Amino acid sequence: MNGTATGRRRAVLLLAAAAAHLAVVCLGALHVSVGDGGWARRAVQVYGLLSGADSGYSFFAPGVGTTLSASFQVNGANGSKATDVLETGVSREADIRVRNIIGMFSLEDDPMVRRSLVASWAGKVLARHPDADSVVVRLDTFELPTMAEYRDGKPTGWKLNYRAKFVHRAKLARAQQSGGSAP
Repeated sequence: MNGTATGRRRAVLLLAAAAAHLAVVCLGALHVSVGDGGWARRAVQVYGLLSGADSGYSFFAPGVGTTLSASFQVNGANGSKATDVLETGVSREADIRVRNIIGMFSLEDDPMVRRSLVASWAGKVLARHPDADSVVVRLDTFELPTMAEYRDGKPTGWKLNYRAKFVHRAKLARAQQSGGSAP
C-alpha cells in the first residue's frame, strides 16, 4: 500500500469522525433521543457526556443560572490592601474547576457548611499571604435578566451575595492576650 492511499484513508476516517461528532452535537442541541436503549443510544450518550456534545448549547435559554464570583481583599499589618482570587491562571481547566467549587456555595443551604467552605478559601488565601492580618471574602452574583427584562431596560450587574472577614487564629489569639482589639 502506498502513502497516498493511506493518506486518503486517514482523511476519510477523520472526516467521518468529524461528521459523527457534528451529528451528536446537533442531536444534543435539538434534544433528540437516539434509539430505544440499544448500543447506538448508549454509544451516543457516553460520547456526548465525555465530549460535552450533549450539553444542548442552551446559551440563551430561560434557565441560564447566575454566575458567582469570589474575590479576596488581603489586609496587611501595615494597612496595605491587595486583592486576590483563587484562580491561578495555570490552566483553563484548573480555573474552571475552581469556579465550579466556588459555585458549590450557591448550591449549599446550610449556613454552617457555607461558612466552612468560605473559611477554607480564606485559609488558602491567607497561606499565600503569610504576612496578612486578615482577609475579607466577597462573593458577588452576576444578575442576568431574562431577554424580556433586558428589552425592558433591566440592567445587568454584580450584586453582593456574601461577605465575611477572616483573621489568622494565632494573630487573633495574640491580640486578645495583649488586650488589644482583633485586626
